[in-house]
Amino acid sequence: MKTRKQLADLLAKKDVPEAAAAAVLDRFTEVGLIDDAAFAAAWVSSRQSGRGLSRRALAQELRAKGVDGELAQEALEQVDSQDEWDTARRLVARKMPSMARLDRVTAERRLVGMLARKGYGGGLAGWVVREALDDRESTLLAADEAADELDDGPETAPPPAGSWSNRRRPAPQADPWAELEAARAAKAAGAAAEPATETGEGQVRRIARRSTAPAPDWLGDDTP
Repeated sequence: MKTRKQLADLLAKKDVPEAAAAAVLDRFTEVGLIDDAAFAAAWVSSRQSGRGLSRRALAQELRAKGVDGELAQEALEQVDSQDEWDTARRLVARKMPSMARLDRVTAERRLVGMLARKGYGGGLAGWVVREALDDRESTLLAADEAADELDDGPETAPPPAGSWSNRRRPAPQADPWAELEAARAAKAAGAAAEPATETGEGQVRRIARRSTAPAPDWLGDDTP
């Protein structure tokens, strides 16, 4: 699509007489081959969604294409203030990864300059850029705090008794030599503690039996 002015400039370069060019352009306009209003609407839709241009930048381009001011204003009404804010935020978000290695001052200057080249005013551009940079710093700070918590966290607790790791762990093996030494020590301790004057369950005391042999003559008859 071309505007009437674009086609008139093209015919003038081809040295077409002005009267003939005007007659042709009038006829094309009557049959709908030239429609500046439709051209302006299509241009605004394409350039705003594809290039992210602001209303001011779009108005300048339409004026350069020869679109009448009133027709241009009607086409620009399809872009409201919220659309400009949303588009500016998308443009900044798209450029943020390339600003990761830059300090805040440098990143802010470059992002504001990018929006200015697309026709956004200093107030809107500065606000959107500062908002994006603040969000980036908050995200980085949260990531650092999470990393510090992981580093300073408690040690991993041992698995519960019924866990897989405990079931897979082999039981400790007994030392036969240690068991033998323990048995010997227990036996020796029991023998030492056995009473010699009592008779009870499992115990026998040694009792001196009375002798049945006759007493010697030198003891006398009173000897029991």
